[in-house]
Amino acid sequence: MRIPATKLQQFIGMDDYERKLTIDRLSRELGLSVTEIENEIRDFEQGMNSPGSKLEIDMPEKKSNFISSHESSEGAPEFISDAHRYRFTYDPSKDAKERQSNVNQAILCPHCNVGIGIPPIRPIKVMCPSCRIESVFEK
Repeated sequence: MRIPATKLQQFIGMDDYERKLTIDRLSRELGLSVTEIENEIRDFEQGMNSPGSKLEIDMPEKKSNFISSHESSEGAPEFISDAHRYRFTYDPSKDAKERQSNVNQAILCPHCNVGIGIPPIRPIKVMCPSCRIESVFEK
């Protein structure tokens, strides 16, 4: 392979448009043809999916981040005191407007610290609109 593995890993999960743009950029940067780059990407992806592949990806364990006590402890969400200021409108669907009207609490994402509006329902599964990491909060 003439393309570093770190560059090839970038192609995992890309849509076709992003992939074409990235291949074009790499072609200019590395002085390789588009076909050569596509072949290396295909070989890399096939190597990842082969049974004897040595590439291991550690997926984070899903765990509850909510502890139902008044004391702040490790793993508990950090609540935002002025939740009324947050009107989260990142989903324009009709169902979302109904859910957004039930929002009366706001927490900080435990991964990227962005404010997330949530209803008082527990357990609740929340996907952060910023970092796209899913968290579960329970009573």
